[in-house]
Amino acid sequence: MSSASITGEDCFATLAELWCSPQDVEQTELRERAEQLAEALSERHPEVAAALGRFLADPLAEEDYVELFELDPKCALYLGSHTFEEPKTCAQSGVSDRNGYMIELQGIYRHFGLAPDPTELPDYLPLMLECVALTDGRADPVRSKLICDFILPFLPPMRGRLEELQSSYASLLDATERLLQHEVEAQPTGDNRV
Repeated sequence: MSSASITGEDCFATLAELWCSPQDVEQTELRERAEQLAEALSERHPEVAAALGRFLADPLAEEDYVELFELDPKCALYLGSHTFEEPKTCAQSGVSDRNGYMIELQGIYRHFGLAPDPTELPDYLPLMLECVALTDGRADPVRSKLICDFILPFLPPMRGRLEELQSSYASLLDATERLLQHEVEAQPTGDNRV
């Protein structure tokens, strides 16, 4: 995978899988792709490659992943949960800010003809990155809105939590955020190589 041939789709699809539970992905193949991605990005985006390298150097066991992100998570992978207050009652959930955020995300997915797994909440980070990957190369303002309004502003609270927990996933979040920022910067030129 050379720097010249790597696409945003390759990058964001790999990042989406790295955020998924280790039991849901083929770890050996994913690690190889992630290492190739870091190598391919090293010249064009060395800070992204370095952050990805730090993450890959400190792998997390499946049990630790579950403790960090699942069941009673220390740091949820649902971006809205880091920003919006959880409603106290069922009646409040229908009018909560997070509910509005998720309804808009569903609209964005529909706009692109995507039908995410209905058992997953729309603000699940791997799902959002998968959408960014699948829409790579589209000069669509809705794609930019997804990145600029629905992902990037919601990453700092998650970063703070991961840093507080001293998790290697803080490095993966750094790589993710930087790559999204590069994507936004590249968008006006039509250059879909991250």
